[in-house]
Amino acid sequence: MKIGEISWTDFQEAAPSLALIPTGSTEQHGPHGPMATDTIIAESIAERAAEETETLLLPAIGVGVSREHANFPGSLYFSPEVFRDQLGEIILSAHNSGIDDFIVVNGHGGNVSSIKEVCKALYHDHDVRAIEWTWFNVISASGMGHGGELETSLIMYLREELVGKPIEKGSESWGHSLYGTRWAYDTKEFTENGVVGDPTEASREKGENLFNKSTEKLIKLIKSMRN
Repeated sequence: MKIGEISWTDFQEAAPSLALIPTGSTEQHGPHGPMATDTIIAESIAERAAEETETLLLPAIGVGVSREHANFPGSLYFSPEVFRDQLGEIILSAHNSGIDDFIVVNGHGGNVSSIKEVCKALYHDHDVRAIEWTWFNVISASGMGHGGELETSLIMYLREELVGKPIEKGSESWGHSLYGTRWAYDTKEFTENGVVGDPTEASREKGENLFNKSTEKLIKLIKSMRN
């Protein structure tokens, strides 16, 4: 049930107590990847889980904390403060309509710390229970990269028509590690094409498997929160 597709009387009759809110980004994902990759993945997982559990789905936040990609044309970003404000205000306005529990279904690593800050503040200051849920952390995805094998596989499965060319390897790691810390702040410093990982290993079948595994975890979380 998408909040934008129902009337206020439908909402009142349904009286939802739990809602999902997808968060992602609009940023480069290599020469082959659509900039909305993170948002498409998060929103698709949230939509499927909402359908199967009859849960309310709030509008996605499609711009994230992504300044590290600013040197690639077209990439958009919020400061952490603006992102936190947007997320917090959406949740509080929904809470004002009677929703007490929220799951933030996230697809962008740069959003994680900001989401957790918002969730903690909502709990302590407003008695609202909100949980950060990031698909690749939930399934312990190894070799996540950026625009690499996993994200490219998911986009091949979800929106294959958006996958462009060339599909080519990128940096083997995210930044340069030096005595336990990351040396680079901007993606352009360690990958010329914006890719981290090897998207040439991606496939639609791998994407379907990743999608199903992630969605299954989210559905289990929704059912647990309701109980």
